Amino acid sequence: PQGPKKGLWRMTTRVIGSAALATTALTGWQYYRLRTEYRPLTPPKGAMSGIEGPSESDCKDECQILFIGDSLVIGIGCPDRAEGPVFARHISRVAAQALRRRVKWKVLGVDGGDVQTIRQSLLEDVRKAAANGQPKVTAVVIMCGLNDYKRLIQEGRLPSAFKEDLRLLIRNVKEIVGQEARVVLPALPVDRAPLFQPLFPMNVALYKVAKVWDHQKRLLSGEEQSVEFVAEPEHYDSNDWAIDGIHPSEKGYTKWADHIIKKVLPHLVKVEPHVND
Repeated sequence: PQGPKKGLWRMTTRVIGSAALATTALTGWQYYRLRTEYRPLTPPKGAMSGIEGPSESDCKDECQILFIGDSLVIGIGCPDRAEGPVFARHISRVAAQALRRRVKWKVLGVDGGDVQTIRQSLLEDVRKAAANGQPKVTAVVIMCGLNDYKRLIQEGRLPSAFKEDLRLLIRNVKEIVGQEARVVLPALPVDRAPLFQPLFPMNVALYKVAKVWDHQKRLLSGEEQSVEFVAEPEHYDSNDWAIDGIHPSEKGYTKWADHIIKKVLPHLVKVEPHVND
């Protein structure tokens, strides 16, 4: 009796092990195919800073929002717009209209950058944005994680490393712009991107990875002062994605911005306006 049971157990473990190995190999092959065949979109041309809101004589005061991150913050997936990326513009415009306040916005992005690269490349630009005479930075939106997923495969960097890298970026930014500035960390809906939907089992693996990485942002929102995690919107449709199948379209960025502004707006109201000195 014990012999047949042991034999059945061995056969079961072999089947499970073989299936896991085959799944891992297929996922790796799908990732390799994407890396070699994917053709990245070029960044849109246009301004990376601007001011939204009423004329200076009609408004109460002025504040500033910084948008820091990777290709998503730059607006890859959108057509060229002289006035700049729709995501930053839309959030700033809605805020300006709601508050009757001039909102200055600035996009600081690194196409293809992970959190380490963003921190190493952009802190000097953050200092310039928060320099003397500039409007007070009241909110900072950090878009990151998409390129950090790759580091798991390429370098074995775990979610805990991403979390500490992001914590360091947040603290460095707050040291420059002020501790009272609100940092907003949006979740990335990359697991819903059309490019990955037909790629089973890679799409399942990506879904799990995305949730784990976004959970690190959620944890930081509870551990760091004035940091807020924003979950992804519930619904997307085919028109919300660009032709590369991974970046949002202009419509998708606008939908995302409408979702996030609900979290940003209250903190623009609370902060007393003044210029950096």
